[in-house]
Amino acid sequence: MKKLIALLQVAFCLGIAGQAAATPESRAAVLFLLIEPGARASGMGESYVAIADDATASYFNPAALYGQTRHQVGLTHMKWLPGLADDMSYNFLAYSQPVEGWGNIGLNISLLNLGEQTRTDERGNVQGNFSSYDMAVSAAYGAQIANNMSAGIGLKFIRSNLATTGAGIERGKGVGNSFAVDLGLLWQLSPAFNFGAALRNLGPKIAYIDASQADPLPQHLVLGMAYKLLDTEYNDVLLSLDLYKPLIADSSFLGNLVKAWADESLGNEFKEMDLHLGGEYKYGLSAQQDQAFIALRGGYSLDHDGDLNLMTAGLGLKYNLFQVDAAYIFGGNDNPLQDNTRFSLNLIF
Repeated sequence: MKKLIALLQVAFCLGIAGQAAATPESRAAVLFLLIEPGARASGMGESYVAIADDATASYFNPAALYGQTRHQVGLTHMKWLPGLADDMSYNFLAYSQPVEGWGNIGLNISLLNLGEQTRTDERGNVQGNFSSYDMAVSAAYGAQIANNMSAGIGLKFIRSNLATTGAGIERGKGVGNSFAVDLGLLWQLSPAFNFGAALRNLGPKIAYIDASQADPLPQHLVLGMAYKLLDTEYNDVLLSLDLYKPLIADSSFLGNLVKAWADESLGNEFKEMDLHLGGEYKYGLSAQQDQAFIALRGGYSLDHDGDLNLMTAGLGLKYNLFQVDAAYIFGGNDNPLQDNTRFSLNLIF
C-alpha cells in the first residue's frame, strides 16, 4: 500500500511539477486535486484564476461565479499522463447558475481513473487485479462583497480509493476520505482589468491505513491578473497571468501560509512559484459575439523547481448554446505530459 501511494506521488509530480523529490507537492496525497479542468484554461497555460467565467469557476475561483448571468454546464475529458500510462483518464463535470438576490452557486465532480493495478503478496506472488480511482465532489458559492469585488467559498468531499486491502501487516483498506475548503476573491479594477486570488484544498490530512500514516492535502495559493487588450464588436484579445505557490500542509492554515514563505531562503521560496501565461484571440461570427465566435489560444507554464517548461495551444468554437474547446500541450521527450490533448464541452442556457 505504501509503495502504491509513493508510486502515484512520483507519477503525479512528474506530470504536475517535474521532479518529485524537488517539489513541495511530493509531500502531499490526492494530487489529482491539482489537475486543472477546462480545455480553454489549458490552452491558455492554465492562467485562469482572474477569468473563470464559466462553470469551472467552482474549481478555479468560486468568487468568479458571481456575475455569471446564465446557467452553464461544463464537461472536460482527458487522458492523464499518456506518456506514462495509457489507462489513466480524468473527467470533470460542473454546473453553475445565478440565484436571484443571493449570488451564484456552482457544483462539480472530478474523477480520476487510475486504471487497473496488479495485487501481489510480500513475496511478489500475483494475487489478482484491482482498480483505483480518486474522486472529489464540490459545492461553491460566490457573491458580491463590495463595488466591483466578489468573494466565494467552495466545500469539497474527497475520496481516494487506491486499494481494497493493505499488504502484509497492513490489514486496513487503502481507502481515504477527507474534506477541504476553497476560498476565492475577484476584483474588477477596471472594465478591462481583473485581479483574482484563490486558496485551494484547505483541509485535514487524509489517512489510508491509519492516522499515523496520514498525508497532507496539496494546499496552494494562486494569484492572477487578466487584461482585455482589445474589445471591439468582432475582435477581442485577452491576456492573463497566474502565479502558483504551494503551501507546506503540516500545521494549521495560518502556519502553512507563513511557512510557505519562511521555511527556506527567499530565493528558494520564489523558485517554488510556478508562472502561467496565456492569451486568447476571439473573432465574433455575428454582431452578438457571445452567440457565436471562434477563438485561438496560446500559453506557457514555467515550474522552476520542477524543471518543467510547457507550451500550450488551444482552439474554441461557440455557436448558440454550445461551446467546444480543445487544447494541446507541447512537452519535452522526457515529459509524461507531452502530446497531451484535452477537450471540453460547455452548454450555456
